[in-house]
This record gives sequence, C-alpha cells and structure tokens, in this order.
Amino acid sequence: MIIYFASAAVAAVVAWSLVRYFKGQRRRAMRDVAEAAAVRLEDFGPAAALLEGTGLPFLVDGRAAIARLLLEFPREDGAKPYYFDYSCLLGSGKGQRRKQATLALFDFEKGAFPDFHVSAAGEPLDESMALEPVDMSGFAGFPEGVKLFGRDPEALKKFFKPEIAACFGEHPGWSAQGGGRWLLLYKGCELVSPAKYGEFIAESGKLAFNLA
Repeated sequence: MIIYFASAAVAAVVAWSLVRYFKGQRRRAMRDVAEAAAVRLEDFGPAAALLEGTGLPFLVDGRAAIARLLLEFPREDGAKPYYFDYSCLLGSGKGQRRKQATLALFDFEKGAFPDFHVSAAGEPLDESMALEPVDMSGFAGFPEGVKLFGRDPEALKKFFKPEIAACFGEHPGWSAQGGGRWLLLYKGCELVSPAKYGEFIAESGKLAFNLA
C-alpha cells in the first residue's frame, strides 16, 4: 500500500512538472509571436471583469476560468482585438470537463450584434444563456453542417443575410458568438500552436470585419 501511494505521488509530481514545462515552452514561443506582431505579451488577461462584461456565454458560463497569454492590440478601424488562451470547467460530477481554446475577442465601438452562436461543426451548445437552436431552413448562405443558436429569430434573420452567412463558408471551421458590441471567434475549440498563430490572427481579423 505504501509503495502504491509513493508511486502515485511520484506520478503526480512528474505530471505537474510536465504541465509546467509545456506551459513554459508555450509562453516562450508566444514571446516570438508577440515580437513579430509588435505587441506586448501578458501572462494573464483580459481581466475577469472585462470578460464577464461581454455577456458572451463562452466567457461567463464556465467555472474556474483562466485567461492567459494575452496579446492586446491597439484599437483600429473602430475595433479593439484581444487574443488569448482561455480555459474553464463545464458540467459537474462525472460529467465535469475542462474546455480550452485560443480565442479572438473583438470590441467594436459601433457593434450591434444580435445574441448568437454559430457552431462550425454543428455540435450542441455547451453554454446555457437561453440561446436556442434555430431552424436553418430560414437562413441561406451558411455552409453545410453549420448550426445557429440565438434568442430572437427575427433579429438573426435581419443580421445573417446570405452574404454575411457566406463568410463562414469562406472561413471554414470557425465558430462565433456575438452580442452587442462584442464578437468572439475561435477555431476547433483548441489551443492554436504558436507556429500558426499569425495565420489565426490574420484570418480571424478578416472574418470579424466581414461580420461587422
């Protein structure tokens, strides 16, 4: 029994050390990304108050949320972008799971997005902010497999005209949430490798301004 617990303790220490190593390795690689983009890299952020203030389900429905490795760009053309890694817990008991992704969050000064969630792969909505699945037959332009969730179908129809919906076909694999002045974009609900971070920034920026 003593040997068992000793082995378990050693395994826990090794696992903790590996997590610290890979986190440190990612941070070092992200320094290069920040230098190439000519912005500062912050260990943590955006601030919890800012994230909660967006009201976006992805950012308010989870527990034990952590936002790390922030690249904060200056406001340009009426929008301020934030790029960061985000992690939170969803569910409870045996159904509890950790969700993490690299996110692109845009604050548009004159944004007027309806409350919506676009799911690239059509997966069920994790969040519960009264967003309901929408009948896709009333929306033209979305690529096959994409699902739309929202609160006000009429507001969604006014916003997601065919040319707006078609943006998700031009940028496949991207999911989005919007509400008011805020727009959140992510791809595949996973952490973006530093080697592909430049592409992530460029493509998310194009999609964001197409939607706005």
